[in-house]
Amino acid sequence: MTVLDAHAHLVPRSLLGEVGKLPPLPGMTDVDVRARWLADTGITKQVLSPWLDVQAGGPDWTARLNDAMVAAASDLGTVTLASVDTADPDRAAEDLVTAAKPAEVAGVIVNTGTAPVENPFAPLWSAAAEHGVPIVLHPPTRPPTPELVGLGNVHGRLIDTTIAVSRLILTGVLDRHPGLKLLVVHGGGFLPYQASRLDGGYRSGESKVVDLELGRPSAYLSRLYYDTVALSPASIRFLAGIAPGHVVLGSDYPFPIGDQQPADTVRAAGLDETETASILHGAAADFFGVTA
Repeated sequence: MTVLDAHAHLVPRSLLGEVGKLPPLPGMTDVDVRARWLADTGITKQVLSPWLDVQAGGPDWTARLNDAMVAAASDLGTVTLASVDTADPDRAAEDLVTAAKPAEVAGVIVNTGTAPVENPFAPLWSAAAEHGVPIVLHPPTRPPTPELVGLGNVHGRLIDTTIAVSRLILTGVLDRHPGLKLLVVHGGGFLPYQASRLDGGYRSGESKVVDLELGRPSAYLSRLYYDTVALSPASIRFLAGIAPGHVVLGSDYPFPIGDQQPADTVRAAGLDETETASILHGAAADFFGVTA
């Protein structure tokens, strides 16, 4: 069976001179190490993501990064995500359209650490929806508060994601851009598991920003896509229950905290054949518009 990994990182070797002070993991740059891991796990294709923490800043850098990722994806016979510098949302919207043009580009990755709410990000969301460019929301390494140092990768990133996606929902972004395709990594952060509290905040007025067309924030969860990098069969079963057909396999390769055997974790969830096949390949293929 074809298995598609929707969450895996890569640093192109051509950019190592720029990031020599940040020693990446071997699988981040060595395609032979990556190929052996893919063979061991039974994964037949990856959607590559640039490592967002490796950056010199600015649109010129992201353009170079995108070119290098496209070249790497072409060499590996797979697809990649592009990135855009979000400091100027209007330019980011233009760059998104340009970056998504190569056949090797399956979507664009956006850093949730920049608080991607409607204002001033409206041009970016509008461009993505208009041109059908899938967006992957990924948190930064830096924890949202100093108190989370040492727990940044365990909880900090999930908190960042939870806040960002909650704001996207509460500010009506999904109402204004119904065609927007969003994949939330790390199993959606804490949001899917605490959605009723978000409903309570909206109902009480504490968290309400605008009137939502669907009446409550949790009603939007089934419109989002989620990866399996919550790292347990139980979490996969839960996600499949709230968003059937919208859960995609992810490994977070090559980071040690990721899932070393993600396909086995999916199969251990005990879902029916149709949903299991969707998570292993079908949902990601639909989201990104890619084939095996």
